[in-house]
Amino acid sequence: MRGPVTAKIGLVLCRIVVPLWVLSGAVFKLIERSPRTLPRETILNVADGLGLHLYGLLATLIALEFLAIAVMVFLGRFARAMALFMLTAFCLILVGEMILPNTQQLMEGNFGVLLGGSCGCLGTFSPPPWVMLMIDGTLLGGVVLFKPTPAAAARVGRWPVATALVVILAGFGTSFGLVIPAGRAPDTTPRNGPVQPDDPSVNPAPTALPGYWFASEVESWIGKPWQEIDLFTYMRKWPKEMDSVKRYVVFYSRTCDHCEAMFLEDLTDPALGSMVTAIEIPQSKSVLTSSDPWPMPDTECELLALPLGCDWIITAPLTIAVENGNVTCATEGDHIQCMGLAD
Repeated sequence: MRGPVTAKIGLVLCRIVVPLWVLSGAVFKLIERSPRTLPRETILNVADGLGLHLYGLLATLIALEFLAIAVMVFLGRFARAMALFMLTAFCLILVGEMILPNTQQLMEGNFGVLLGGSCGCLGTFSPPPWVMLMIDGTLLGGVVLFKPTPAAAARVGRWPVATALVVILAGFGTSFGLVIPAGRAPDTTPRNGPVQPDDPSVNPAPTALPGYWFASEVESWIGKPWQEIDLFTYMRKWPKEMDSVKRYVVFYSRTCDHCEAMFLEDLTDPALGSMVTAIEIPQSKSVLTSSDPWPMPDTECELLALPLGCDWIITAPLTIAVENGNVTCATEGDHIQCMGLAD
């Protein structure tokens, strides 16, 4: 579409609206400074498979967002191309986040699974991917339909290149200066509350905490003794009776809706609860429980917590079934399968 009005709309989209939208995502990531704000299926899993340092990756992606903002705002000739590139990339990532973890259910015709999840685009409390896809898709459609005139797109400040370079350098400096230090473990002393020295559940030699913990394939734990799972080595106090006939360990968050439903619907059952150790995932490196958690119901579960000082990147609930000391099932984002509760 061409014309004075559509050209102005295109100019506003490419030079103001889209840069502000990209900036909002970069700011939220800088506030939280955690790789958990990155899309899991399309970025975190791939990065983990390649052995990339997740904090370094996070800093790089935020810096590139600042680069894109500088180009769109100050280099009008390239603003529309950059807006198209960024929005197309966002949409493809969101489609991947919706489809990749739900392939089997989609093949079975269960399209409702597309409405859940979180992409991390705006931090820990991001809306579901389909909401973000609607926003990004609408912006992308607007950029495609409303094309600014070359003359209008070129009208920028006196020193656009120099200004863009300053913004890019500031963005890179801010991203790496804030994110990389956040990836270091400030306190590598594992702690899980006071324990008795003669308690058989005490880990005699807990491993020093890393800056972050993430595992892209928890299914690889199946068949291994539970002591070989590194997640347990960081704990000072182990779940009880892990070498008995059958035990369940579930890592949960007090801000996870699925976790709340799990407790209310299943773990209030004394028979099942007595077989479960529920381990709380800290809200951040320095805070165990969020300031607005859901209330913990009465349960027979053993309640523990992962130690503070590490960025635990876990899709809750992470559920592990153990029989005679060996892992028989491990899933993230679900407890039904490993606890055998499917109809």
